[in-house]
Amino acid sequence: MKGYDIIDIVKIEEHITFIRINPTDIKLTLKEVFQSLSDLSWLSQFDGSYIMESFNERANNTIQYISDNIIKSTDDSVTRSSGEYIVSELARKSIVDKLKYLDIPLAELIKKQKIGNPGFDFYSENKTNILLFGEAKYLKDKNAYGKAFEQIVKFEKNKSDLEDLIDFDRFCSEDSLKKFHKSEKGFIAAFSSKNITSDKLIKNMIKNSNFINIKKFNEIICIAVNI
Repeated sequence: MKGYDIIDIVKIEEHITFIRINPTDIKLTLKEVFQSLSDLSWLSQFDGSYIMESFNERANNTIQYISDNIIKSTDDSVTRSSGEYIVSELARKSIVDKLKYLDIPLAELIKKQKIGNPGFDFYSENKTNILLFGEAKYLKDKNAYGKAFEQIVKFEKNKSDLEDLIDFDRFCSEDSLKKFHKSEKGFIAAFSSKNITSDKLIKNMIKNSNFINIKKFNEIICIAVNI
């Protein structure tokens, strides 16, 4: 994707990384987010035609809904509806492109329900075979890290990560699934950010009680998207 730049990568702790993303041009970013969501080349990794057809049906239903209702080719501004798609997809792409973590399609493309799925927004697997569960939040007027951390804590407590596993286990390694069942896992908090320096944002973020709650897990990635 050409619609964004990674402007900061900071190691907060050995297992905690902060990434900051700056969309280069909103209209271009929206277009490329939609193109990225529409790319179904990942279907080719499945041998069974019935699996390909099943995922293809789910994904196309979601893509059509997004095209008709959320991201249109003429858009040149971020709305409440499109904001979380931008945050989710830019966060997902950044860890795939920059960290070289596993590329798993956005949750709504692979889950059964067409739109507004409960549970995490995206997933990945790191280089030590730890599954990462991503939550994206967008707020128009303020930094949304608090909402992202709060939702992660809620979902982890409610075992939403375990419930989600059946939707994307075919994309993951056997080792990562075994580790997950030993409670070895990580989380990605992706959120919209406003006019604040990265240093100040990190200082505020690490004092958040929900951030402190989740930092015990194997890996935490915090991704701020400037929208």
